[in-house]
Amino acid sequence: MRRIVAACSVAALLAAGCGGGSSPAATTFTPVEAAALDYLPGDDSFGFENFGGGQAPAELTVNLVRRLYGDSQVCATVVDNRCTPHPVVTQLIQQANRSMAAGLCEGFAVLALRLAADPDELAALQADATRVASLLRTNPALLSELAYWYTTQFATEVQAQARFYLEKTPLEIADALAADFADGGTGTGFTLGIYSAAGGHAVTPYRVESGDGTHRVFIYDSNWPGQERWIDIDDDGWVYALAATNPTEAAEAWGGGQGTMELTPMSARRGPFTCPFCPQEGQTKSGTLMTVAASGDSQLGLQVQDQDGNRLGVYDGEMVNEIPGATYRYLISAGTADPV
Repeated sequence: MRRIVAACSVAALLAAGCGGGSSPAATTFTPVEAAALDYLPGDDSFGFENFGGGQAPAELTVNLVRRLYGDSQVCATVVDNRCTPHPVVTQLIQQANRSMAAGLCEGFAVLALRLAADPDELAALQADATRVASLLRTNPALLSELAYWYTTQFATEVQAQARFYLEKTPLEIADALAADFADGGTGTGFTLGIYSAAGGHAVTPYRVESGDGTHRVFIYDSNWPGQERWIDIDDDGWVYALAATNPTEAAEAWGGGQGTMELTPMSARRGPFTCPFCPQEGQTKSGTLMTVAASGDSQLGLQVQDQDGNRLGVYDGEMVNEIPGATYRYLISAGTADPV
């Protein structure tokens, strides 16, 4: 099942919860070559597992949205550095915090990679921390950062890159990772999104081994801290052995083909970002934001029409977008985003 986030008028957003996996099953694989980031999973991954956010301090706030989009897009007025947000921004905050209840995997995937590459940022979060694995879950500044980087997936620039890679085959995605990780592991770095009938999940890829027509992509999965795991990719698609929607659920294999795997380069995460649903300079009206999610095994069937009869949504089993200025995203979620 694919879950969809859509918006009429101007924008649509992604909301991420988190699927996951337990220890991958052993498979016969003989690597011929490998490429890796300068990333040590034992040191550069969080020592605690993914959890649901949306409550202080792991929540989106007005000040975090100001950081995300800038005052000119977010604030109707700013007096003594106090921002009165536009109503649509308040709507974003409420919906993003509801969607965080499914888990903060996107925030984990992004922030681990950022901190591994920047010792100064790591020290700013916790002075005595020498590696990501030593950060404490009780640190409110860290929890706020997880919420912030989770929400970057709502940004237009991030969505555009994810959509670009969603159209690639799994083999093309593995090749893109291997190329980025080459040359001593000083590449851009990516987060990786995977989709299955159970929902979706965001992880951090850090190494690609290739051989016998197969790529093995090693990942940091925030649902399973301290455990090595990987995704196998070949001509038939990808498989993540023994996956589950969260660590407490029974495990089974996830897999898919083109359109069920996406990359987002870390270079796309540099704010401030464009806020397509915020009032722009010289305008008084904002766009419309909707987050939509199905639950259980029900297939979502969203349909929106504008005054001219242009359509956005699922029609005859296909996603259609005819509304000028509207965008949509498949969401990475365990299905708990607020239905709107």
